[in-house]
Amino acid sequence: MDGDGPTSSRADQGIGGSLLPESRRRARRLAWLYTGAAVALLPWIAYLAITLPRRDLDRHYRAAWVGFDCFLVFAIVRTAYMAFRVDPRIQFPATATATLLFVDAWFDITTAGSRAHTLEAIILAAIFEIPAALFSIHLAHDVGRRVIEMARINGPLPDDPGPGP
Repeated sequence: MDGDGPTSSRADQGIGGSLLPESRRRARRLAWLYTGAAVALLPWIAYLAITLPRRDLDRHYRAAWVGFDCFLVFAIVRTAYMAFRVDPRIQFPATATATLLFVDAWFDITTAGSRAHTLEAIILAAIFEIPAALFSIHLAHDVGRRVIEMARINGPLPDDPGPGP
């Protein structure tokens, strides 16, 4: 996990071959942020599993929402894991996390059963889900930009055939 082993990428290393200290600190902060988000969602999932009706218009209403939130937690945990590893492939789970957060906000709002529930869903989307999704998109974009910058600094990979014809 120190970034110097066989699992580290040239793109997340500095010119000297070791991970830049500020990059390591930033990645750890991001990892703890995503870890906290995943842990915070676990009680929410338990709450939904207990309180949602077993059946609404769909036979598997409760299972659909609890399952969806479990997928969301998985994406968040995967994002945290890759941030801890300072893995440039964090773009993939961060993008999945953002997508799931947007979908969660949309369905929370559109399936709310009353005006009060709709207002609650809009507030939660505005305060938590949409900002978290935008942050995840920013993270994916920022990591992509940094990987490209580091690749330019380090030069082409030894087995890279170079630009095409």
